[in-house]
Amino acid sequence: MIKLFLALLISTNLFALSPFSLEGIKSVNIKVIDKSKLIPKYHLDSMKNQIEMELKNLDVKTSSDIFSNLIIKVQGDKIANSYAFHISMFIVEESSPVRDKKQENMSITYYKDDFFDTTDKTLIDDTKESMIDYLLGDFIEQYREEN
Repeated sequence: MIKLFLALLISTNLFALSPFSLEGIKSVNIKVIDKSKLIPKYHLDSMKNQIEMELKNLDVKTSSDIFSNLIIKVQGDKIANSYAFHISMFIVEESSPVRDKKQENMSITYYKDDFFDTTDKTLIDDTKESMIDYLLGDFIEQYREEN
């Protein structure tokens, strides 16, 4: 019984879809928020530019007249001789609940995050790897599957 439960748990995790949908995303405003204040602005600007280029390659405009923001939030703290980081990528959009179409809300319609530790020597590379390779990579993969 335990083996069956573990097999079911492992197989659903391997093929689990995100609870968020990227279907129909045509334009977003990109915002990078650095709460850590540990990464130089020019590195964050470079990463933001790379994200913009990747989205343009997907035919997603990086300027939107409607409230649709792709937010990359960087949080981190120095602990002894290393750093602990939490980077999240999410989309916040205007939405109307089914129960009352007149009511306007803001909803998180996509969310993915990453936790890691790093050192002075690898801080920039690890941040870029998390933001571009991991978070944006998963975003692009899901976007291509759904659109």
